[in-house]
Amino acid sequence: TALLTVLTSVKRVGDLKALSANGSCLEFGPANSHVVLRPRPGFVPKVRTTPFRDQVVTLQAIPSQEGDPNLILLCPVHALRIYLECTQPFRRSEQLFVCFGGQQKGKAVSKQRISHWLVDPIRLAYQARGLPCPLG
Repeated sequence: TALLTVLTSVKRVGDLKALSANGSCLEFGPANSHVVLRPRPGFVPKVRTTPFRDQVVTLQAIPSQEGDPNLILLCPVHALRIYLECTQPFRRSEQLFVCFGGQQKGKAVSKQRISHWLVDPIRLAYQARGLPCPLG
């Protein structure tokens, strides 16, 4: 879910950490056509001149195609809705992305953990293709 969110929003990890699951900061469109995400109130970005502090991020759903039922697996709106449903029972933070295991389960996830969620699948995709992973 974090990977799809960052790929479709082109935001920095710190910006993703600022997103909130609170109803005032997260709104799904009709028929899950899109989702609107806002940074949590009081968020102070690393670079104070960034416009993200008040910026709204809108992620569009991938239209379902009769020919490819697996396409929904790449839809950031669908992934976000499922993620929120799955984390709701143990969520202990309004931050959008939370830990899903261990002693920190349900608590706000760190920027470092979000980075791992983004880098690890990309690295694994390169390995699965037998290609060298780019540096950086």
